[in-house]
Amino acid sequence: MPKPHALMNLEKGERFYKFFFFRPHAGRYKQFEYRIFVKEKTDGNLALVAYNFKIENGMPVKDHITEAPEVPKDQLMGIIQGIRRRTNAMPDEFEEVDLSRFKTVDEQTEFLKSSGRADVSYLH
Repeated sequence: MPKPHALMNLEKGERFYKFFFFRPHAGRYKQFEYRIFVKEKTDGNLALVAYNFKIENGMPVKDHITEAPEVPKDQLMGIIQGIRRRTNAMPDEFEEVDLSRFKTVDEQTEFLKSSGRADVSYLH
């Protein structure tokens, strides 16, 4: 049974694929980010969750959560490039974290924890 606060659940055989972070200069005082987390499903397709993240009154806020349960792998980078164009994201406002190089979810999670890339408590 999924935990109620989870943004993305990994089922047996699934693993993270890539994480994308958009950090516009204008929102940095609130630590605003637009985040896209992508997982690889057992059938080879992808699923993603995207949301806004910011700090308000010292507390993390996640809103405007969007899920896409079926994303063909060959379309993902086109979607990401479209978002980059629409947001006019400069190279220093965008980060891609490729997790597909790790063989297990444990390796992925350890990398995320040690690099401070994401709060993995919201990913199960």
